[in-house]
Amino acid sequence: MPLRWTWLVLLAVACATAKPRGAILEPESSAVAEGDSSEPRRYASARAYRHYLDALLARNSDDFATAASELREALLYDPESPHLHSVLAEVLLKQGRLADAEEELQIALALDPGHAPARMVSARIAAARGRLAEAREHLKSAIEAQPDDGEAYRELIRLLLASGEGAEAEAVAQRLTARLSDAQKRGGDGDDLVIADRLQDQSAAAWVEIGRFWLQHGEDDAAGRAFVVARGASPSDPEALTAEAAWLESRRKFGDARDRYLKLLSQRPEAPDVLASLARVAIAEGDVDSVAAHARKLLALTASLDPRAGSGGDQEEERRDLASAILRVAVTLLGAHRSADAQAALDGALRLYPNHPELSFYRAVAVVQRGHPREGALAFESVERRAVIRGKEPPSPSFLGSDVDAFILDARVQAALARGKAGETHESMRRMRALFAAHPVEEEVALALLEAFDRAGKADEAEKLLSATAQEHPDTDGLLYALANAQDRAGLHAEALATMRKVLASQPQHTGALNYIGYTLVERGQASDLPEAERLLARAVALRPDDGAIADSYGFCLFKLGRLAEAVTELRRADRLSPGDPVILSHLGDALIAAGRRDEARSVFRRALAPPAAGRRARSLADAQAMIDPRDRADRTEARVRAEIAQKLKSLAP
Repeated sequence: MPLRWTWLVLLAVACATAKPRGAILEPESSAVAEGDSSEPRRYASARAYRHYLDALLARNSDDFATAASELREALLYDPESPHLHSVLAEVLLKQGRLADAEEELQIALALDPGHAPARMVSARIAAARGRLAEAREHLKSAIEAQPDDGEAYRELIRLLLASGEGAEAEAVAQRLTARLSDAQKRGGDGDDLVIADRLQDQSAAAWVEIGRFWLQHGEDDAAGRAFVVARGASPSDPEALTAEAAWLESRRKFGDARDRYLKLLSQRPEAPDVLASLARVAIAEGDVDSVAAHARKLLALTASLDPRAGSGGDQEEERRDLASAILRVAVTLLGAHRSADAQAALDGALRLYPNHPELSFYRAVAVVQRGHPREGALAFESVERRAVIRGKEPPSPSFLGSDVDAFILDARVQAALARGKAGETHESMRRMRALFAAHPVEEEVALALLEAFDRAGKADEAEKLLSATAQEHPDTDGLLYALANAQDRAGLHAEALATMRKVLASQPQHTGALNYIGYTLVERGQASDLPEAERLLARAVALRPDDGAIADSYGFCLFKLGRLAEAVTELRRADRLSPGDPVILSHLGDALIAAGRRDEARSVFRRALAPPAAGRRARSLADAQAMIDPRDRADRTEARVRAEIAQKLKSLAP
């Protein structure tokens, strides 16, 4: 190959791989060489250019020593090139040679005080040294020198946000957006289009960062406005869509959030994380069928991946992302007691990661929910053994960030509860007593102790044990929450309410305490209690939108407040989340009667009197946290509620 063509190829490679750091130098033309010698040199001579290209190739391969050597060679021919000095400063900075980098930057800025790349690198060094005011001035100068370079705006915005100056960062972002608007209006040739595209990307990314900043500082409305501007700057930008969707979801604007996630899915039709997000939104709306459909889509994607592929590489990343998404959707399905769908999804994930502890754990939950507690108990015990081994070996991917010791404890607790559900109540109590003695302040263990004892008809004994332990460990929220549940089951309702209020005072976001207190106030039937109940239950719904029991409590409260349309909507959502629950259907029927929809109420009551579905969702938060439905007071409550519903149905007879 002729030498000239070799260097053309190298130039193409350098341009394709170089990271954005200002314009690539061009060989000096004769016109420039013969121009005014007082102007700063912005071009490289032909002799310097070869060394410059070699430096770019070395830099992009992280060979900074070679890059620095080649740049010094180039500077022998072009000692007055501010760009060469700036690039050398950046390479020296990569090597940790700050003093040498600053020396090169001083030369570059002496040659051209408005040289934007030199200002950018100077700002980074100043920021690293804590000289934030100096860094800010350098970035402002870079923007003035190259107003169409979005990178300088972004760095200044980041600097302002790091200093807590959100309003100032917004002002800079508005200048960037205005520059984008000007570039888009210009249209022009290919260079103008490239400038507009770059400004579009930088503007969208800047507003996303600002939105996240406002979220962290509790300024929800300001965050929302920033996300809207980000999407306006670049309607199809994935980061902007993702950020706005998450914000809309947090505001319970599920329809709008779903719209953004669907736009993301149109860009990446097989993106596991987007499918998992759509499933999360669907369950918040009570659309369990859509969750199952997303699970089937994720399951179909497993067929294209080779479970025997080694670690590392793109396929391993795909495999990990897909299994993680399946697990998240499966847990959602378990919460809605679609255990068959959840088990099918988890079986698919286990084909990607055979015997994976977390996947196997939730598959065991599904098995128990489907009415096979003995098989589930054996599965939990197998998970525990593998988790112990896992703690001594290089770990497989942890999709939920589980601590090994905590995970082993979870498996032991669930194995004990499953044994009780299989009829081995004394064995279940024995195991839970031992676990509680070893972990008395763990909320999950305390709740499971109550479930094991209550199943054996010894809730009073559990209440005494929890009460004595709570005296030894005062102000332990998890223990107090379990004690309040035990007091409630033992018929000590006033004591249970007082204990729950202690939990809520310590943990204002405790969904179990919010739900218990709110529902208790509603059931008490005093109009003066309803405003407080509504506030507590609205907060619980916002924290746990996928919980049918909480949705029922909130809908029942709305019914008592006379907000019938809202009550019917929320109670229908609760029914979708926990289908067939007679308590929910009783409340829904009452709300429909009050709204004058007697025929619909009759249909709802008839459905409530149908034979109970296997593996129905637990009514209490204690049950939900234990993952396994106990055959305890829920069965006794259902019998009473069914009798009441039968009477209501008779009263509706034509």
